[in-house]
Amino acid sequence: MVRETYEAEMNSLREELLRLSRMAEDALDKSVKILKDRLFVEGDELILNDEKINLQCHDIEEHCLNIIATQQPVAGDLRFLFATMQIAMELERIADYAKGIAVINNKIPPGSHIQPLVDIPRMQRKAKEMLELSIDSFLNRDIAIAERLPAMDVEIDMLYEQVFRKLVTHVMQNPDSIADAMLLTFAAHNLERVGDRVVNICERVVYLCTGEVVDMS
Repeated sequence: MVRETYEAEMNSLREELLRLSRMAEDALDKSVKILKDRLFVEGDELILNDEKINLQCHDIEEHCLNIIATQQPVAGDLRFLFATMQIAMELERIADYAKGIAVINNKIPPGSHIQPLVDIPRMQRKAKEMLELSIDSFLNRDIAIAERLPAMDVEIDMLYEQVFRKLVTHVMQNPDSIADAMLLTFAAHNLERVGDRVVNICERVVYLCTGEVVDMS
């Protein structure tokens, strides 16, 4: 009976982490749509809903600590709990980046952007794909998936550099657009940071599977 309770607690924790990752993915999806389509009401809603993600992260941390205190897990399970707490924090930060994009949208005057958003949505799609794969690799303890994701982060970095170059070129030709260009650069930088956070998750997967602390950045 004790073992069944323990397994139920661990399974519940996995579901909570998966729920948090989906909340972060949803915020990321919405944030770029909000920026692209200039959706101010939806942006305010996303900013307010960030507190729900913070609370979900806190609940996961408390659940992990409760299992450690009451069940005294060892070896692989203990690593799983520590890694889960760290990944929950990474997901909370990813959601913060999404909220930041909604805040940036509010700071840009209403109307069309100074240039069409092409690479920023591509960055978001790539970051979302990375995030989904990283959580799957963690929950399934699939180190092979985790080890290939840093290469995808390089693609996001390259897209960010492309966004930066295009905006600099635009500002050189249109100096009065510098404020909006800087804000769009900040939005792209938030997505670049999402990729970095996902790489951190991949490092937790390696830690879970091998017990080794690695730097995959």
